[in-house]
Formats: sequence, C-alpha cells, structure tokens
Amino acid sequence: MVAAVAALLLLPSIGAAASPRAAPAAVPTDPVLYTTRAGDNLYTLARRYFTRIEDYVRVQRLNHVSDPYRLPVGRVLRIPRALLRFEPLTATVIAHRGPVAIRSGGQVRAVKAGSTVREGDQIVTANNAFVSLRLPDSSVVSLPSQSQVGVRRLRRILLTGGIERLFALERGRARAIVTPAANDDDSFRVSTPVAVSAVRGTEFRARYDEEAARAATEVLEGRVSVAVEGAEQKALTVAAGFGTVATASGTADAIALLPSPALQRPGRVQDESELAFEVTPLRDAAAYRVQVASDAGFLDVISEATTPGESITLPSIPDGTWFVRTTAIGDAGIEGLPATYGFERRLQRIETALERRRAGRYREYLFRWIVEGSGTRRYRFQLMKDRPDAAPMVDEVGLVADRFVITDLPPGTYYWRVMSIQFADGGAFSKWSPIERLTISRDE
Repeated sequence: MVAAVAALLLLPSIGAAASPRAAPAAVPTDPVLYTTRAGDNLYTLARRYFTRIEDYVRVQRLNHVSDPYRLPVGRVLRIPRALLRFEPLTATVIAHRGPVAIRSGGQVRAVKAGSTVREGDQIVTANNAFVSLRLPDSSVVSLPSQSQVGVRRLRRILLTGGIERLFALERGRARAIVTPAANDDDSFRVSTPVAVSAVRGTEFRARYDEEAARAATEVLEGRVSVAVEGAEQKALTVAAGFGTVATASGTADAIALLPSPALQRPGRVQDESELAFEVTPLRDAAAYRVQVASDAGFLDVISEATTPGESITLPSIPDGTWFVRTTAIGDAGIEGLPATYGFERRLQRIETALERRRAGRYREYLFRWIVEGSGTRRYRFQLMKDRPDAAPMVDEVGLVADRFVITDLPPGTYYWRVMSIQFADGGAFSKWSPIERLTISRDE
C-alpha cells in the first residue's frame, strides 16, 4: 500500500500546485444574505460573526446603512462570504478499495476506514481503486478509479448556519448523493475547470476529461444547475433523466440519458475464475459500464469495467452476495441510467483428469477432478455409455473424495462428468463439469 500511495504522488498536478488549465472554478463569491433580527446592529454582528470587527465598515457601505448601530428588524443585508467566520467540517471515509491517497498540508496518507477529509485536502484514486465519503449532513461523494478531487469548501457559516460544500473535480469521475438542504444558505457544488454543477438535494454524476477539456453532468434525481464561468450563456438547469456536456465556450443542450441496459441471465451464479456479465445491446450505445459493489447503494464499489462490447469480465471476488450495476454510454460520452441486480458469487471452477493404470490383471480407470473455491463440498459422478445424453450407467452421489475408480470397463465409448455441490449460507450451489469422452479399444 505504501508503494501504491507513493505512485499516486507522481500523477500530474499532485506534487505541485495545479496548472492553470487544471485549476478548478473559483470558490463561491456570491454574498451571504442575512435577515436582521431584534437587537442586531453592524457592530455586534461583526464582533460575533466577522473575522475582523472593522469589516463592519465594508458591509455598511455595501448595504448603504446610514447608522451602523441601528438596523430595522427584517432588513436583508448582503455580506461578502470572505468576511465571515466559519466552523471547519470534516467528511469521513465510509468505504474504500485499492490505493487511495489523501494529500493534506504537504503530507500524503493512505486512506483507511474512518479517515477524515477536511477543506483543503485532495483525494486521489489509483487504477481500480474506489472511495466514498460521508459528509456531516449524510450526503455522500463517491470517486471511482483514476479520479482526483480537491475539497475546496467544507465549512459551516456561523452567521447563518449554512453549510458550504465545494468539490473540485480535477480528473476522472464523481458521484454525489446530496441530502435536501435544511438551510436556505446551504450549498453543494462540484466544479471542473470548465463548469460548476450546483444542487440542493439530488443524485448526480460528474466527469471531467482533461485531454478534451470537457465536463459532463448526468442527473439521476432532482435538478442540477450547470454554469460555465465567463460564458455569456446562463446557467442550464438539467432535470432528472437528462445530461449535458460543457466546455469553456458553454454548455450543450440537455439530452435524455440512455435507458439502463438489461443484464442477461441476471440470476445465474458467478462460479468461474473471473466474473462474466453480458448486457442486452442498446441502440445509440457506444460503450457499456459494469460496476460490482458489496451494497445495493454502490457506496462500496469493488470493481468496474467499461467496454465497447456487450460482454464484460471483471476480476475474481470472494464468495457471497454482491450487486452489479449496468449503464450505457452514448456517443457524446454521457452515461445513462443505471440498473442494479443482486447476484451470488460461488467459485467452482472444475478441472477434470483421467488416468488409466494396471492393478494386477485388472485395468483401473481413475477419474479425478480439482475444484477451485472454498467451503464444504460433496460430489456426484456420472458415467454414460455410447451417448452423452444416455441414462447414466454409474451415478454416484454424496462423494467426499475428489476421485472415483472404475475397474475393467468393457471396450466402447463412454462419457463422464462430475458435479460439485457447495454448501454455504444455508444453501447448496451446484455445478457440472463439461462432459468428457473416454474411448476403450478392444486391445487395451
């Protein structure tokens, strides 16, 4: 893990300040709106909530207040955010897989469960690495592999109680599940070098392509406002089920997300060395993405793959109940709606072998098999004559050993196979080996 974290330091824009092209959009500059209450005046507000008391003069001028010691109840003041005191907040790592690093104050540390992330930190995921963060309001931010995000704002404004959250997506992808705002001054933004996505309670995905200098936003629930800093175009509101692509010149019209591709044979047990999935082809799909996670909410993603074809393989995982999510990606690079399935993983890859040997004047045929996987097992052996679909002439069940011996088979053609039965989690999972052929000549 130490070597993997060290390797993350070599990625572009990690070791030093980000380049101008990779610089995220500016932090929020819109003023905080505060409605005055009984007993308020600019001096007392400054003493309690401003970083410097003398800054009440700036607020007085900005709001054209004639007497800083007299404020009518109900007046709305515009106060620059930079003047206000705040309480730093932290996010907590709730799930992670693979090499994930946090850069904080010039130091780099490997992520572990319960690690805290603060304003100013930078998070980097390596290849096939994933991490999910839970924020103080239970919102969640998840990063898949080969992604990089900077935590630009994670604070509570003391004056209003509003929570500011700004994540700068510098490379790769991010997914956010945002708890509905409880305070009018709450804000949640994901910025890229070309656009900012702002929400007040929704689920959406963001992606930034460094080479193309292009950002994509896909909305799964609620609405997201997408704006390009410096562009004449107004912010584009993207509704659930739609996505958009943004460049430095502006945002494209929102388009409907592709439907979720159905998984073929979703109930089959994954029992080979690698996981293998196949989706039903969708028109207009340029690629398909498959993710595997330990939970149905996909906060603990363990593996993913993106391919142009409908067949996807993923590395082996431990036995148990898992979840798979499928999406289709269109020509514009916008990822579509997801479909989630549960599946059983029970590794039972069977290799068979046959030995012929003499035992005195008898001929012995030793049928052997090796089953890859764990757990308590029993075996069933079948031998058929002449045809593979014939009724078994030998059908032995409940075998404990991984071999079976038959003596002095007459000449002819035989077919055989073995079933492995795994007992786990209160169930039985069975799998047949491929049918093998055995030919015995008369002169043996």
